[in-house]
Amino acid sequence: MYAGTQWTMGGMDVPEPRRLEYTEALRRLRIMLGDLAEQTSQIVLDATTAVTGRADTAGVHAAVACLRDCCQDLDEDLVLLLARQNPVAGDLHLVVAGLRTAAAVQRMAELAGHIAATADLRAPAVVVPVGLRPTLSQLGRLCAEQASSLATAICADDPAAAAWQVTAGDEPIDRIHRRLMAALTDPGWPHGIQQAVDLALLSRYYERYADQAVTAARQLVRLRWVPSLSDSPDDPGLPAGPDTAADPPGGPAGGPVRSPGRTG
Repeated sequence: MYAGTQWTMGGMDVPEPRRLEYTEALRRLRIMLGDLAEQTSQIVLDATTAVTGRADTAGVHAAVACLRDCCQDLDEDLVLLLARQNPVAGDLHLVVAGLRTAAAVQRMAELAGHIAATADLRAPAVVVPVGLRPTLSQLGRLCAEQASSLATAICADDPAAAAWQVTAGDEPIDRIHRRLMAALTDPGWPHGIQQAVDLALLSRYYERYADQAVTAARQLVRLRWVPSLSDSPDDPGLPAGPDTAADPPGGPAGGPVRSPGRTG
């Protein structure tokens, strides 16, 4: 006998075949979205190399354009998947989470593209002064780690733990951003207004990249991203954790960013 989204056979509830097909399709889309999130990790690393050295940015811009197209295709697939299924609250949660996460991943890639575009504007010169290149390189690595943690959360059966890693990774980036801004606005800043403006924008791009990753991770947990045949799972939340995350060893997040050439 058919009952809602399940068949009753021999006294045992069995998911309707269409429901199984829907769940499998959604899992495939999750894998695709996780792969796109992982791609943003490499994109931001490549963009960081461009502003701290003389790397070619053409690959970054091509990767951003390709990822944007993929995210738009994914959006259409999610909406089409919902249109083919009798929607219940759980379905809407899943599709909204997927759509919002895809939008955040696309925005992360675009912000990395802005970082690379800054290198284009100043070529053949290198945007970042020698003394601050390790700081920008660390920002790039931390953002890449956040993107990788987001990819893990997207594909995990229990996204809460990986989502917490994304959230915890935001604090070191914010601290570096604040200290870098303090160095740029210091009256003793030795590199001129143009480089100060470029670095302020770059730091802001990294901060916004991290914020997008955190927003996406929280959406995954709040909107119950993991599909369930029961449509009535408990509403999970982010696990409790420390107010701040420890900085990576040897990084400038634990101390002030100093302008190169200054002492004291």
